[in-house]
Amino acid sequence: MAANGFQFAPSARQARHGAAQAAGTETVVALQSRGILPKDSNEQYELTFWESIKDSTYPSDYEAYLKAYPNGRFATLAHARIDRLRAAAPKAPSQAQADHAHAAPPPASTPPAPSAPPSAEKSVAASAPPPAPAPKPAIKTSASSFGEIKDCAGCPALIALPGGTFPMGSNSDDPAERPVHRVTISQPFAIGKYEVTVEQWNACADASACPRIDTEANASKSEPVRNLSWDDAQVYVKWLTKTTGKGYRLPTEAEWEYAARGGTTTTYWWGNEMRKGYADCKDCGEPWRKDGPVNVGSFMPNPFGLFDMNGSVWEWVGDCWHSSYKGAPPDGRVWDEAGCPMRVIRGGSWPDGAAYMQSSTRFKYSPSVRQSQNGMRVARDMK
Repeated sequence: MAANGFQFAPSARQARHGAAQAAGTETVVALQSRGILPKDSNEQYELTFWESIKDSTYPSDYEAYLKAYPNGRFATLAHARIDRLRAAAPKAPSQAQADHAHAAPPPASTPPAPSAPPSAEKSVAASAPPPAPAPKPAIKTSASSFGEIKDCAGCPALIALPGGTFPMGSNSDDPAERPVHRVTISQPFAIGKYEVTVEQWNACADASACPRIDTEANASKSEPVRNLSWDDAQVYVKWLTKTTGKGYRLPTEAEWEYAARGGTTTTYWWGNEMRKGYADCKDCGEPWRKDGPVNVGSFMPNPFGLFDMNGSVWEWVGDCWHSSYKGAPPDGRVWDEAGCPMRVIRGGSWPDGAAYMQSSTRFKYSPSVRQSQNGMRVARDMK
């Protein structure tokens, strides 16, 4: 994929791999066209936003669209969907009914029937051969070589990563992923082993420090929390910082991709082809369900020991959105600006197709918008 490739900081072992070199510069295998991709225009983003929610059964998704595009082309339809969904919602049971239901044994669960997910698709012919051992990463590493940290009983588990150098981005048809550029993260940092879960978020809400987020009635406490805005994520990391005395924050976009690649330079951390059983998405194999993400850690970790970097829920990062990597910081720091109107999310989500699982995929949302596919993963400094 990339010449010179992915390597740790000089204090660690250097990357060794067989990637082709081209005139001493970094190159990435050009990917075939991925169809509808986030382009840097409000019209394209509005269309992509609508396509991702148009079949949703959550009124909050249409409310999020209206908040982002109050006079958008689908505004009238969004209002109609909200009214219809609320009218069809079951009424809260009486106390007598609730007591009776509480005493009755629960009915046997029926697995959901597979059907087309609501999310917009990138047009790609993703092959899905039987699961096979993941290829060796571009650097020698294993999950056990990275230390796990837990700063409090209810805190997210963290994996400590050393600094390093890697090629960020891709030469795909999406200009937002270009140019491929070399980034050196000079300082070690820690990042969530898993996405923040419903249980972990509720600990903050129970402390009256975070807003209470609506979840499905049967949501597992180990599912990733979702329907989070960037602003919500900031509230959570500030609470963790106050609770633990450690410097919690969202990862920078460069740190996120460095962690997601896990020392590899391929399209996905497991290789250049989609393989079933590696991520929570509709093309990615079991376990998968239409209505929401499965419990965190249900798929295998990447070479850094991190789970669900691909799929599950989109993850907020700290950076302001820029339409390309031109002028991006070479040192992996947060790329921010005053009054930032759009923030970056990474990683794809469970209703998305395989092409959204690529390590380089990026998208943007308004920081105040809550959307049912958006969640978070924390990071903190190691100083």
